[in-house]
Amino acid sequence: MKPSLFFYQDLLPHTSVQMVEEKNGIDDKNLVERIIAAYCQSSPEIVDAGGPIWDQIASKTQDLHDSLCSGDVPAVTEFLRFPHRSNLLYGFEMVFDEYSKAAADNPGIPALQAQWTHDNLVRLAETMGAVPVYLPEVDFQERMWEPEQLLSAIEQTVGFAVQFPNTIPNEHGIPTSRGVISHRAVQAVYQAWRLSQLRAFTKGGKTVEIGAGLGRTAWFASLFGLNDYTIVDLPMANVAQAYFLGRVLGEDRVVLHGESDGNGPRVRIETPAWFHASKDRYDIAINNDSMVEIGVEAVEAYWQQLAIRSGVFVSMNHEAQSFRIADISNRLGQDVPTLRSLHPLRKGYVEEIFFFNKI
Repeated sequence: MKPSLFFYQDLLPHTSVQMVEEKNGIDDKNLVERIIAAYCQSSPEIVDAGGPIWDQIASKTQDLHDSLCSGDVPAVTEFLRFPHRSNLLYGFEMVFDEYSKAAADNPGIPALQAQWTHDNLVRLAETMGAVPVYLPEVDFQERMWEPEQLLSAIEQTVGFAVQFPNTIPNEHGIPTSRGVISHRAVQAVYQAWRLSQLRAFTKGGKTVEIGAGLGRTAWFASLFGLNDYTIVDLPMANVAQAYFLGRVLGEDRVVLHGESDGNGPRVRIETPAWFHASKDRYDIAINNDSMVEIGVEAVEAYWQQLAIRSGVFVSMNHEAQSFRIADISNRLGQDVPTLRSLHPLRKGYVEEIFFFNKI
């Protein structure tokens, strides 16, 4: 019997499925031009794409790379507005050419995505204390597990409205009054919530995220008041992050590679080369679902920087590769106070919090 991704699949109420529709009338020309300029400056700095896995993924975006390097604004605009027609998001989102074609042919794929999202949403609400944790030993509890009920309970707990921006056409998820919700978005809410909790153990909330996917965690972190945020990722991922965050936060709230950093709330989107050359310090660092896939030498280099430039580092990664994040401190001969637990939303993942400010 195949292991289940779910915690409560057989107990969930009916899960509706909705696909995000394409939008017209988007004014993004200036943002696209800034993204092209940043990519053209940052791309030559990258010696490799982040290890064998990301070398393979990079080969799938050669067409977008060529359009960016040639400064083809109309072509890049099409890639960014309609990522389901290319492989821009391959490797960190569930909307890319192959997936979209498969989902169009097989309605079971979108249905499974929506159910996984629903299951994640229940676990998120339980973990945050928004609803009582289900007790399987004696099933006498009322399960307030309809998506709207869960969202209302979460919002009462955090004290603000949680919005789910829908910028990706053909993304599947749960239809709600706050937007269509995908499982990646639910996990990003959890990550942002955890960052907000860690603020109590540091001198502030200045945050760096190594490997940020689409940038969803930065968006939700802004709702939690974490407004000094830096993303470090490969240039092609920076392209997707800049477009998403420029659309949802506003162009004036994102700073791209080669641009001067302004004052006030913002997300800075940068490359690994920039990070390793910088002396910036951070209160909190986070990596989700990527460090174990870029090679142990690269992880050790990040670790050595984070150990002296950040107070607390939270890792949410699987342990199915050749090394574990848990092993890095021993490999480097460091004794770092650590909290370790299973990830509450994602089976097979471990959450570890390393307190660098205690060494």
